[in-house]
Amino acid sequence: MKDSQTKRKKVQKILIWVFSGIFCIFLCLYIWKIHADKHIYEVPDYQKKDLSEVLNKNKLSKEEYQFLFMQTGLSEIAVDKLLAEGEQEIIYRIQDRFFAKPVPVCQQNSIISWEEWNQNEEDRIIFGDLQDGDILITPCSHTFGWRNGHAAIVVDAKEGKTLESVVLGSKSSVQTVKKWEMYPCVMVFRLKGVSEEERKEIAQKAEENLYGIDYGFDMGFLTPKYEADILERTHCAHLVWHAYRAMGYDLDSDGGTIVTPKDLAGSLLLEPVQVVGVNPVELWE
Repeated sequence: MKDSQTKRKKVQKILIWVFSGIFCIFLCLYIWKIHADKHIYEVPDYQKKDLSEVLNKNKLSKEEYQFLFMQTGLSEIAVDKLLAEGEQEIIYRIQDRFFAKPVPVCQQNSIISWEEWNQNEEDRIIFGDLQDGDILITPCSHTFGWRNGHAAIVVDAKEGKTLESVVLGSKSSVQTVKKWEMYPCVMVFRLKGVSEEERKEIAQKAEENLYGIDYGFDMGFLTPKYEADILERTHCAHLVWHAYRAMGYDLDSDGGTIVTPKDLAGSLLLEPVQVVGVNPVELWE
């Protein structure tokens, strides 16, 4: 009788310790998640200025392109495209959005991850120049306290389609640029010195070869980072990286075993096309 009571008490103690440990783990994860929510959007800490004098010039200097980048988040290639199409009004609207301060809401999108979204339709981002093969990156995604971010490749700019590996438990799929317009912070990157035709080919092959693949965190850690044949698992940054790696371009800026959206944003092979909600000088630091 005493032996059974002693065993029962031992089991009770073990269960108390187990549940206490689980509670502490979840409490720590919750505190970690709250910490990640603190930094999701940056508004310029300098004055918004009139663009008309610069935009009305026939030819712009490097200093004037830099001025426009700091005022709108649009790089030289995006400014040139919009001016060539007579879209000055869009540049002014993009500037207004660049200096605006939306109020985001944090929403859970999987059992372990969350994203920030703009609450109001009027805070929607206006993209000045999107082309096939462009890379979209946002820091507005986190797994508990790790702000891992999210990335996608534009596979059909005209139709506003992206290819993405979204969340745990899903397969890579075609999404929409409209979704990206509702993130508080977005960066658009483009492969440097490569023709539009080649970037379009990269996008097409990505859609052909990287669609419908299971989501997995382990690429490069427990499994090979690059698979020349059939890719069994991928995640957002890995999908983008793999699409370009298959064509001979390694966009992982630190060359680590695992590629992240931040690694892509730091690649010297890419140039910014447009940034919103991030420091235009430091981008993602």
